[in-house]
Amino acid sequence: MFGRFKKPAAAYPTETQWSVAKGERGGRPIFIRRNVSAVSLAGHPEYRFRVGVAVPLNEPDSDGLPNESEMSELNEIEDALCEHFERGQHSLQVLSITTRGMREFVFYTRAPAEIGLALEALRSQVATHELQSYIAEDPKWTVYAQYA
Repeated sequence: MFGRFKKPAAAYPTETQWSVAKGERGGRPIFIRRNVSAVSLAGHPEYRFRVGVAVPLNEPDSDGLPNESEMSELNEIEDALCEHFERGQHSLQVLSITTRGMREFVFYTRAPAEIGLALEALRSQVATHELQSYIAEDPKWTVYAQYA
């Protein structure tokens, strides 16, 4: 009887769309890329772990942003993270945040143990930058929602 009011099942997005925003935090610029397509998976009970991979910049400019050559290295790191984390739809990248001499890549995952192993492997493969990381339970996707 009430089936037509039922919320549709969450689905892993087959294609992704990103939005880009620029703002200020503490008087410094902040750039945010947000995976708009991730809203279809947001809050899914299987993807309740948030993974953050922070990459300190080697040579930030006076605003704490990367220069052109470092941008290329960060793009390579992001590609490697996505390749390892998103395999088999284990995780989904939802944010990229650049500010204050750092870029953070945020994912939500259903496989935290596998992500931990992938991170260790990636740390030994990435020679250009240090990879700092955490895995935390976040069933309501609060960090993703914070940048909505």
